[in-house]
Amino acid sequence: MNVLVIVEKKDGEPRRVSLEIAAKAEELGTVTAVDVGGDRLDPGAAASALAERAKAADLVLVGATPFGRDLAARLAAALGRVYASEVADLEAEGDGLVAVRTMYAGKVRATVRLPLPAVASVRANAFPLPEGGAPPKTETVHAGGAQKGVEFVRFEAAKESGGRVPLTEARAIVSAGRGLKGPENWKMIEELADVLGAAIGASRAVTDAGWRPNEEQVGQTGKTVTPDLYVALGISGAIQHLAGMSGSKVIVAVNKDPDADIFKIADYGVVGDLFEFVPAFTEELKKVKKGA
Repeated sequence: MNVLVIVEKKDGEPRRVSLEIAAKAEELGTVTAVDVGGDRLDPGAAASALAERAKAADLVLVGATPFGRDLAARLAAALGRVYASEVADLEAEGDGLVAVRTMYAGKVRATVRLPLPAVASVRANAFPLPEGGAPPKTETVHAGGAQKGVEFVRFEAAKESGGRVPLTEARAIVSAGRGLKGPENWKMIEELADVLGAAIGASRAVTDAGWRPNEEQVGQTGKTVTPDLYVALGISGAIQHLAGMSGSKVIVAVNKDPDADIFKIADYGVVGDLFEFVPAFTEELKKVKKGA
């Protein structure tokens, strides 16, 4: 099987999701990795530049980032191929592929068979990144200018990110809800996230209240995340929030309500006051890191 991996870059370096896909592609067949140059690209122009190259591939893989999803859909349409979005697992089977993908805002995980040739966008953290693995050797395919009728005006990075890893690429996330009582208490969440090297998430109630920026919202109307570790603090576990994070590998929940729905999917649960637990937990983590 010939696999074309489209590598997306940020600040000149491959995104982690691209490295994960490249490692998985090695298991599936012969890999060719390409990038389209630059960090901020127009998906339409990129699809036009890659279409001819993609014709020779049995499978085209790209990260399910905002850019990647747009690009993959355009490529599939241009080539007249099957397209699977938001893939969480992928295996070869016979003369085709079997993919696991989320549907209905994460409420359902569907197993589907993909005939080749195909195009798929893959979620971050879907596949492990080998320890010490070297980045794939890529060939640059220049995308040129923007597609006809589209003008690039400017790029604005989220000012609230604080230099943290984007939510959808984070391996650890500390997320909080209304149980935090107000924006003035968010400092302890940030401190815990810093110790864990984690991104920060929030429930919709928190972002609607203006306590945190919309970019941090996790859930059905926010971002869907699949980190190795998801720490939910003061989050009751409304179905809309669970839809966005239930695919996390390990879920730790802290809530004073023992009947909170978040405990139904948590791997570890703490029934208690988060204002007592979080500072104490953070201090213990600091001691462990200091002694490591």
